[in-house]
Amino acid sequence: MPTAPPPARDPAPIRVERLAPARRDDFLRFFDHEHGPAFADNPQWSRCYCHYYQVPQVLDWSGFTAAQNRTAMAARIEVGEQEGFLAYAGDEVVGWLNAQPWHKLPQAGARLGVAPPALDVPAFQAAAILCFVIAPAWRRRGVARALLDGALASFAARGIRSVDAFPFKAGDSTAPQHHYHGPAALFTAAGFEVLGETDELTVMRRRLTGPRA
Repeated sequence: MPTAPPPARDPAPIRVERLAPARRDDFLRFFDHEHGPAFADNPQWSRCYCHYYQVPQVLDWSGFTAAQNRTAMAARIEVGEQEGFLAYAGDEVVGWLNAQPWHKLPQAGARLGVAPPALDVPAFQAAAILCFVIAPAWRRRGVARALLDGALASFAARGIRSVDAFPFKAGDSTAPQHHYHGPAALFTAAGFEVLGETDELTVMRRRLTGPRA
């Protein structure tokens, strides 16, 4: 009789860590377009390194090379200016969330094509969620939710009181290019409410009240 296959191992638990200078190389390995998993199935975006929302609208994004974006992001991380969250399975980075206080995102509104939502707290107490990037093999395994939960807990502990998100109106599309802002359903399940919308985006907000928000 054929030998039965061994039982499948439980997937490695997801650990979420706040980006810091000591994690710079982990971030770069995840995004390095020759070998990293971030855009393994979407190579036309492989030069981005999640630098897009830091670049002024007056500059031509199409002229930025992978090497330039890598250098810029490495420098931002080294000086503690770039914020975000990495998802790990063991020692492997399997996901990234670009989520930062609004005062560190002066170019994001123009790049999103929306006016930054009116704030009822100081800018340093408000944050925005921009990009989820999940390794292809780890999609639909709870990585995005773990990143979102980790970011909200970190923000609440740091005194952030308002978090905005901008999911695309993707319709029935399942292409990752149409969901890198995170799906609206993910934010709704996490307690976000709709503030408004554009032709392409829904603007949502979650209010945080403390470390256990």
